[in-house]
Amino acid sequence: MERSAAYAGILGALLFLASGLIPGQFPPYDASASAVSAYLSSHVWQLTLAAWLTLPAVAFVLWFAFGAFDYLRAPNDTDRTLSAWGAAGAIIWGALSVACVALQYAAVARPADVGSIPMVLWVFDFVIFAFAMGAFGTFAFAVAHESRRKNAMPAWLNMLGYLVFLVEFLYTLSIFSSTASTSITGYGSYVAPLIAVLWIILASIVLLTRTSRSA
Repeated sequence: MERSAAYAGILGALLFLASGLIPGQFPPYDASASAVSAYLSSHVWQLTLAAWLTLPAVAFVLWFAFGAFDYLRAPNDTDRTLSAWGAAGAIIWGALSVACVALQYAAVARPADVGSIPMVLWVFDFVIFAFAMGAFGTFAFAVAHESRRKNAMPAWLNMLGYLVFLVEFLYTLSIFSSTASTSITGYGSYVAPLIAVLWIILASIVLLTRTSRSA
């Protein structure tokens, strides 16, 4: 079961990465409404494909999440609060990610005239994305902390999990910034998902090697 979850994690991470790369560079936070509308109208198929790819990406990453917690669960475990908290974070990340791409698709499926509607949808979409990555951070923290307590995974991977949590938390703070580089469409919108993808892939590989040795 853990091996299939590890393969699902790798596939889900790659699909999630593809869904972020296909639309290309997003307009900056301080872009005008006309610039946002122009981007949406010229990236219809890219945003539509990215939205569709997010659905299997979320499904596979959730498979990995539940498989990881199943791997970390000991037979004599009586307190599973941390695992439940982490699983809730993974589910919330999945739900918000789907809501995020649904907004993207809504913006391109029925394009509106240049004005406030595309701009509001665009900003709202990135706010949801920031909160989604924050929820992912709680999932990574729960896995890392549970793994460290049980010595189930390498120390470096646990430290990377803690780093993912910190990066995702800091990215949620970008909603308070209006500076282009530190806003919700700034550097954090690239770093937060990239480090999450890296952690999923590395954790999946470790899970594969651990289960192979125990087989």
